[in-house]
Amino acid sequence: MTRQPAPRHWILLGLLSLGWGFAFLLIAVALASFPPLTLVSLRLLLGAAALYVIMRWQGLRLPASGRWWLLFTGLSITGNLIPFTLITWAEVHITSGQAGLLMALVPISTLVLAHFFVAHEQITGGRLAGVAMGFCGVAVLVGADALRGLGGPALVAQLAVVAATFSYAVNNIFAKRLPALNGLVIATGTLLAGGVLLLPTALWLEQPWQLAVTRNAWLATAALGLFSTGLATWVYFVVVTEVGPNFVSLINYLIPLLSFAAGALLLGEAVHAWQFAGLLAVCCGIALCQPRR
Repeated sequence: MTRQPAPRHWILLGLLSLGWGFAFLLIAVALASFPPLTLVSLRLLLGAAALYVIMRWQGLRLPASGRWWLLFTGLSITGNLIPFTLITWAEVHITSGQAGLLMALVPISTLVLAHFFVAHEQITGGRLAGVAMGFCGVAVLVGADALRGLGGPALVAQLAVVAATFSYAVNNIFAKRLPALNGLVIATGTLLAGGVLLLPTALWLEQPWQLAVTRNAWLATAALGLFSTGLATWVYFVVVTEVGPNFVSLINYLIPLLSFAAGALLLGEAVHAWQFAGLLAVCCGIALCQPRR
């Protein structure tokens, strides 16, 4: 049953937003040296290694049941392999602003799927208005350049991000319907299954041993794997299993919001009145999406 979000769930959602929000920048830096499949394989295996150390330190073990490994593989396909590969490839052809705008479609897809597959997550007028308002707010925050760039020569890359958003929505529903198991164990098994599954293809197609990799690319890949993949996946499974898929999908509204705040407060970027309107729309959309007691 879906629970009302507690303060700690909002804190975890904020941390998840930071981890996944910085992933776009880290991917862009790492792609200067690594091809897409190799980069995805590395981030999955690095994340799995970090979580495995934490898991064993806590006295936990990966399950031996073949059924659980089938579930881990399914979770990794829908939540890691498909979206990571599509987004990483798409970022070669489109801007991070466009990718951020299109990722805001995740709450809409999740809302529709959760209505049919998750108890107590039915579509309501308030939730529908919330996701629409949140998406409009994100469109305002990312700016007119991202909107003008939709369609045209980069259409295939944009459709790849849209396909990634649907895959994320499926994964949100899948994760919520899992049998009971520690979130850290689920996260570790999922990343390990995905990394092992993708690595042979990456080695065969991209021959990464021939690459000349810069120090910045290695650092970006390490941060991407350890924090934006490993720790973020652990937080994700805790939040989605405790609160529900619609709540965790709101991260796709929070990431552009945090990007806007960081640009204004840390980089001194110019702030316009219309951006505050977008900020207000995002906040109102998030509020409308929350279940009433």
